[in-house]
Amino acid sequence: MRLVFDPEDTESYAAARDRLRLLVVAWARRRGIEVEPTLVAAALDHKHSVDGRLGHWTRAHVADALAVWFPRTVALHPDDRDAVPVALHAVIGFLADRDWLDGRSAPPADLHDQVADSTPALHDALDDERNHDLGTFWAVQMLRHGVPTADPAAVAGFLDRVHRGELEIDREALAEITRRHDAAPPEPPPRPLLPVVLPGAAELLAAADSSPALARLRGFTRWVRAGRALTREGRLLLGDARAVAEALDLDHFSRARARTSDELPEITLLLQWARQARFVRVVNGRLVQVRSAAPLLSRPIEMWRRAFEAVGRIAEHFGGSDVFGAPSLFGMSLGEAYGVLLQQLYAAGGAAVPVESFHRAVRETVNRRMGCVVDDLAGDVEHRLWRRDVTALLDALELLGAVTLSESLDTDDHEELAELAGRDDPDPTWVALTPIGLWAVQEMLVDAGVHAPLVGELADEDVEYVCVRMAAARPEVADAELAAWVAARTRRAAAQELMRFLARAEEPRHRELALRALARTGTPAAERPRRDRVAHRFTPAGASPRVDCDARSRRA
Repeated sequence: MRLVFDPEDTESYAAARDRLRLLVVAWARRRGIEVEPTLVAAALDHKHSVDGRLGHWTRAHVADALAVWFPRTVALHPDDRDAVPVALHAVIGFLADRDWLDGRSAPPADLHDQVADSTPALHDALDDERNHDLGTFWAVQMLRHGVPTADPAAVAGFLDRVHRGELEIDREALAEITRRHDAAPPEPPPRPLLPVVLPGAAELLAAADSSPALARLRGFTRWVRAGRALTREGRLLLGDARAVAEALDLDHFSRARARTSDELPEITLLLQWARQARFVRVVNGRLVQVRSAAPLLSRPIEMWRRAFEAVGRIAEHFGGSDVFGAPSLFGMSLGEAYGVLLQQLYAAGGAAVPVESFHRAVRETVNRRMGCVVDDLAGDVEHRLWRRDVTALLDALELLGAVTLSESLDTDDHEELAELAGRDDPDPTWVALTPIGLWAVQEMLVDAGVHAPLVGELADEDVEYVCVRMAAARPEVADAELAAWVAARTRRAAAQELMRFLARAEEPRHRELALRALARTGTPAAERPRRDRVAHRFTPAGASPRVDCDARSRRA
């Protein structure tokens, strides 16, 4: 029986909620307690909305459920109000009886005490209709006037009578609820990032030292030295551009026939990159070395990080500059889209991501910003120029050593990429962060105030929460996190918690992770609980017996 869910696991949660509702109701009735099934489901919905952890209950969770969640989201007849704390007592009692409350929950006795302490707050909140949400407000009015909510004609007639002023409702409360409802909804919280394993100092140093882009930037900065003359447009003189291209062994096919320095694309990129990284700057029409950058030339890791951070600023020159000439995609510049790319790559934890998924994310972001589907209005030429500049950006990142690029020629992959792209000629490129790239993005996220966890930060959590989070992680990350989890407690305590979880775990991936963790405790297979080796005694996952609910007590 699964008790932890990600926000996206709506189908899995719905099935688990139905099973838990049946189990809680049956458990209560065996003890002579009548429990309203829909109120049990509402209590579980509260926990799913808070953190997705149905077995994690604290006094604060109980207080919030009674004082806020139920009044806001559940339409109750006055006679049914006392059934709410009964349902919450039953949920807590059932979880405690099965030993399904996780180790970070409050003691069951404290939770039951909080139910009693917060029941007066429940009644106070229900007495003030302004505490309802819009759907609950109207559901309460229909309950009050005996309107069958399953009858569309009866509902329409009721609303029409309200509109004509024939039925009395609290219009001031309705106005306040409507204003709250119409206000811009808050941004949904971002999905928590998975932990990552960062490279050590020696690996970082080796990666920075072997970066072709860093070698070029170092050579270019040293070539500038005390200064190089620039044209009025801020370009290198053609002779100087050819000289540095020859010194750095760049622009082989362009050197001889170039008429301006702009016709040497590798040197042009290097100039922009060095300026954006603050290795060089323009003073009185001359390109000079930034004095404070001189020590960085012998500090590979610091220099590499500054070059990496400058890539986002260079991206602005890919789109819309005189050099590259590409328009932005409906107002989203490539520099802005660069952040979307880094987020996608970091969320993958070093696994390869198709470039087409980045293009799709940009289109969806543009559509969301405009409030309608607008990216399809961009012409084919605009899309092709955009894609050309994305390719140039990825090439720069690969040259720096921040990413690796690969291509998939698999037919099945092509079909999936074509569906992602919405075109018959999708980009077959896949991109992944290298270890040093992963480190650099993690540093950027932390500097921006984003929680970017490292392996080991889940060591104090409940084992099911760890397994659910690690189910999507790369194998080496999952193994490192499980090792940290086991190491944070005695082997005996770790084995006991793992065996309790395995007794009810059903999803193969979660069981696999738990068994791998159990192997680290030294527990032999023969000692695993009997319930871990026989068929589960719960309702099968596919079963969904129907439960008739009191029509007077329903969720909005």
